[in-house]
Order: sequence, then structure tokens, then C-alpha cells
Amino acid sequence: MFRFQSSRFLKLAVAAVALVSHAAFAAPVNISGALTASDPTYNRPFTLFSLSTIGTNVAYDLYGFHVSANGSYSIEVTAFGGPSSDTFLALYRGAFNASSPLTNLVQIDDDSGAGLLSLLTTALQADTQYFSVLSSYGNGQYGNYTGVFNTVSGGGQVILGALDVPGTPGTPGQVPEPATLALLPLALAGMTLARRKRA
Repeated sequence: MFRFQSSRFLKLAVAAVALVSHAAFAAPVNISGALTASDPTYNRPFTLFSLSTIGTNVAYDLYGFHVSANGSYSIEVTAFGGPSSDTFLALYRGAFNASSPLTNLVQIDDDSGAGLLSLLTTALQADTQYFSVLSSYGNGQYGNYTGVFNTVSGGGQVILGALDVPGTPGTPGQVPEPATLALLPLALAGMTLARRKRA
């Protein structure tokens, strides 16, 4: 009877640890802001190899980020209060230069989200600096927006800010470390001792 209880307890403990660690690493990162006439502007991309002839001077907000583990991640605009609620997302690896919008460009998205909102899903690598440029589709479109960075697969966490690389300036990233995982060996050792005493 004790074997069954021990086995059941072990399964529950492992499941709980897996759930806690997954939740800690895969928490969505919400963003909100506004595109205004005072924001910087750029000629947004039309494809990975050409610039738009419609969005030649769009206001944008820039989000630097990195991820804690290799995997698939999404960036989604969930609401935009501008005219026609049409947004555009561009993803850059390493660096972003508004005067050279095709340099370091990895992926773009116009309308993969709800309605005319943007949703970009792609594979990202740990220890790599990325930049997400959120803009309207056309010139002169302003308004409040909300969005979310999410983990699709791989179990990593999106961390906003500069990648902490030794010898370079930037804000160190906060990587969640579930302390529960450190307690698992102690729990297993305790269960083993309890089993030996009963035997």
C-alpha cells in the first residue's frame, strides 16, 4: 500500500513541478502604448526585400527583447484605436536602424491577427537581441494599442530590454528560475528515507 501512495505522490509532485516551471517560463508579456504624431517615423517594409509605397512615413514604437530559450514565439497586436485599426509588425535581429529598414529584417506581418491587426510567429534563439517594430499600416494613423509577446513552444520566456552581454551596455534581463525545481531532489531523498524506515 505504501508503494502505491509513494508512487502516486511522486507522480503528483513531478506534475506540479512541471506545471510551475512551465508557467514561470511561459508567462505572456503584455505591452501597451500609443502611436502619436510625436513618435519617430520610418518607411516600413513591404516585403523582406522592398519598402512600402503606402507606409512611407509611419509612426512606430520599438521593443527590444530577447528570449531565455530557443523556441517558437509570437508577437501579437491585440487592439489598436487608429483609423481602420490596421497595424504592421517588423522583426529585426541584432540591430534596428530606421534609416535602413531592410537591414537585419527577419520577418514582417500585416494582417495575420484579428481583423487588420498583426500577429507574427517565428523561431527565436536564446542569447540573441531582437527588436520588434510596431507601427500603423499607413501614414498619419495614430491611436492607443495593446499587444502581447507569447511563448508558442520551447518553454522559454520573452524578456523585454537589452540583452545582458558582458562588456556591452544594457539592462540585464530577468530570467525566471523556478525554485521548485531545486526542491525536487530533497523531496525524492525524503521519500526514499521514509520508505526505508517502513521497510
